[in-house]
Amino acid sequence: MKSIRLGAVLGLIGLASACAEPGADAKSPENTGKFVYAPSLNVPYQLTMQRYEEMSIPGTPVRDAQRWTLTWQVVSSQESNHFKRTLKLVGLQLNVNGVDDLRGDEIKASAPSIEVLTDKDANVVDVRGTEQLSTAIVGLAAPEVRPVLQKVFSPERLKALVVVRNVEQSADFIGHPSQVGSQWQVSSPNSASSMQVRVVSETPCGTRKCVQVARSYDIDKQAVFAEVAGRVAEYVQSQGGDPKEVKLTNAEVKLQDSLVIDPSTMDYYGASFDQDATIHVTGPNGELPVAFKLHRQSDYKY
Repeated sequence: MKSIRLGAVLGLIGLASACAEPGADAKSPENTGKFVYAPSLNVPYQLTMQRYEEMSIPGTPVRDAQRWTLTWQVVSSQESNHFKRTLKLVGLQLNVNGVDDLRGDEIKASAPSIEVLTDKDANVVDVRGTEQLSTAIVGLAAPEVRPVLQKVFSPERLKALVVVRNVEQSADFIGHPSQVGSQWQVSSPNSASSMQVRVVSETPCGTRKCVQVARSYDIDKQAVFAEVAGRVAEYVQSQGGDPKEVKLTNAEVKLQDSLVIDPSTMDYYGASFDQDATIHVTGPNGELPVAFKLHRQSDYKY
């Protein structure tokens, strides 16, 4: 088995923490015309998440492509007056620039699990098992980078990421109308980004009636630049330049975001996100274009 290098492992943050954890149930709750948080209980399913990221500098040999695939076994249940989602990581694949670093089964020996407890309003009450997940991820890395990963993937950091992503996956929808044509604006309190949410169409999902939701973004260009800044700085330094002189001048970003949700439960049945960006920076030798692509997809097997 090849050990994970630091740059590749960092991609796991965006992949693992951005997932939704829906369930399914034979009984269909009543559709109230709004997005309601009422997770389906006691029906296990498999969630496969993929993340493909590619950064390149046209006209140079610089190209870095990473593909992560995580497979989880998930079930939602009731614990006292809280909902509990249990996610067991049973597969972790990594391909870097066409070479498999992880086949997928290396994680099975530890098979770490996380339990996320939420209240009736989808607020996270507790996150359990982050210690186990942290240990499992760090154990897959090369020995020389494990001290860094112990900080990056500390149990406290993992718990914070789960809380933040849970808010993003629920607060943008709960209480809003689910009828086709409905739309509303959502602002991010932690950045200059905002989004427009729109219910595009109805779509079948098993015995349920789901809706397809599209989100369009007003992007924080500095945040996009932050995704690739470290690798651009490394290239500039390798060419004898001062990486501190690299500045963002412009960013052209295209985003496509599609979600399939049962509005009566907030159970997800599909999710995809595509980002295609050309980032223009200035450095010691003039302007430098940087191409950045990101694709995330979540598939559910009930």
